[in-house]
Amino acid sequence: MDRTIPAVLAEITAAVAEVREVARAQQDGARARAADWLDELFAGAATRRDVRAAAAEALGLWGGAGSFSDVGSAEADHAVRRLHRALRAGRSWLLRAG
Repeated sequence: MDRTIPAVLAEITAAVAEVREVARAQQDGARARAADWLDELFAGAATRRDVRAAAAEALGLWGGAGSFSDVGSAEADHAVRRLHRALRAGRSWLLRAG
């Protein structure tokens, strides 16, 4: 994955859209609301610091019993894994201006 801010933000946006699409198809209101929250969280992110901070906050969805990563289908698993990879890229110290 390209580690520039625009590329990472584009991947995060696409991954959030995939999570939302799967959540709506599976009538998963919690993940659909999480996708909306993620859109808002990254809406104003433009600098390396902004993206890293938003990604760090978003990664809080993973962890604990009943976490965001508990999925019940292959489609949801793919979407959640893609989002996790994108958020980890956003958190990376290798992130650079594009």
